[in-house]
Amino acid sequence: MKKGKLKYSLEHNWVELKRKVVTIGVTDYFIDELGDLIDLCLPKVNEDIILGISYGEIESINVLHDLIAPLMGAIVKVNLDLVTTLRVLQKNPFDDGWLIKVRITDPEQLDALMDEDEYEEYKKSIKKKGKEAVKKKVKVEEKEKAKAKEGKDKAERKKKTEQKKKVVRKSKKR
Repeated sequence: MKKGKLKYSLEHNWVELKRKVVTIGVTDYFIDELGDLIDLCLPKVNEDIILGISYGEIESINVLHDLIAPLMGAIVKVNLDLVTTLRVLQKNPFDDGWLIKVRITDPEQLDALMDEDEYEEYKKSIKKKGKEAVKKKVKVEEKEKAKAKEGKDKAERKKKTEQKKKVVRKSKKR
């Protein structure tokens, strides 16, 4: 399978068109983000998939994630081998790692999907947002630590002041 001929969805599906049947799978980026896979739930042949609606689930050690349909159509084939051999999907989500084959009535649906260059840019923007979120989190944590230290210092100064006042009171009583 040539990656250049594939289309991609925002939910990290890849789609390959052959006549009026598309093959759908998930990208290596998505698999890498999930981590070690432990379960896969796929639909049955003759079921319809609806754009934007879950057609199955994929579970890793860390998360259970819905598989979101990148287009509409009727399922004509399901890769049941993956359900028992997740290693194939983990190692190569393209080629033998396909999930379902769907007959579509409107090939123009593919126009809404990204080509490879657009998908690469999309992944970069996700990574950039992730890095920005980490930086923001670090800044917030640093501020919280500074406030905690400031509060601790203030409490210590207050304690010392109280101790000094006690000493002064005791000396006045004598």
